[in-house]
Amino acid sequence: MSNEHEATDNALDETAQRLARYLYDRTAASKVTARKPLLLSPPDGLDKEPVRALLDGVGTEEAHASMSRIAETEGKKDTYYYDADIMTKHYAEIDALLEDKDMLRTIATVTRSDSKLYPRPTQFSKLMDVPFRFSTDEILGVAARMTAEEEYQDIGVVTASNGKSGFFSERFMSRKYAQSLIQQIEVDDPENP
Repeated sequence: MSNEHEATDNALDETAQRLARYLYDRTAASKVTARKPLLLSPPDGLDKEPVRALLDGVGTEEAHASMSRIAETEGKKDTYYYDADIMTKHYAEIDALLEDKDMLRTIATVTRSDSKLYPRPTQFSKLMDVPFRFSTDEILGVAARMTAEEEYQDIGVVTASNGKSGFFSERFMSRKYAQSLIQQIEVDDPENP
């Protein structure tokens, strides 16, 4: 009986190590991992039920030792996992929003963070770059849709004299201040390095 129990423990240990390594590799590639597809098709031929049990333990006292660095963040459509030793919670939340394909919430979250933390407007050019890769049309569409939704009434757009734009949040800065910052970022600083 003891040998059977030991074999089960060893199998779980190996599964936990392989799952943790898989999640680490995905995180190292700057990606969170969605729960539903992970359970639908577990990596490396792992069995679904042990993977489910290991994921259920993430963030709890019952978490397997090999999974201790793994954290989760809730998206709108799924739960996402990442290695917290190499990815920040904020980046994981942003990537989860991107995985959920929720452009309004993604842009609002980044804008509020930039407006509060730095403070600065979120340049449209930033949203066209990695990891977002939104097109100009998508960004302009989001800006138009935000004006009609109560949840995003604090988000506005400012434009520099060269026509380049950015989002800002009125929760953290005035339109006038955001306007002066976008002018500085897009025109003044590049002209006077």
